[in-house]
Amino acid sequence: MHQSHCKVERIHTYTYNMYAKLFLLCVVAAVALAREYPAGLHPAVCPNYPYCDTNAFTRFTHDGMPIPEWVYNPSILPVAPADPNANVAPKYPANFNAAACPNYPYCW
Repeated sequence: MHQSHCKVERIHTYTYNMYAKLFLLCVVAAVALAREYPAGLHPAVCPNYPYCDTNAFTRFTHDGMPIPEWVYNPSILPVAPADPNANVAPKYPANFNAAACPNYPYCW
């Protein structure tokens, strides 16, 4: 069985054309299915674009970074217990002139 050179060349040409058409079809499908986000909208803000939360833009920055909840609700921040020794005025001894030594007990 001997194949002619023209027949083999025709099969290779057909195969290359088939792959070229398949590649072109895949490229067109990828471009058609790609989501295009509008300017200023980060994909992290609205992953299901165009179906976004109504408050999605208030929970993220323009770069897609989440804004912490405490920025809008500072009452959820933990409150440290009051230190009884914080900002206590120094106790001067009796009959001591405070103007003479404002950094009491470090007077020299």
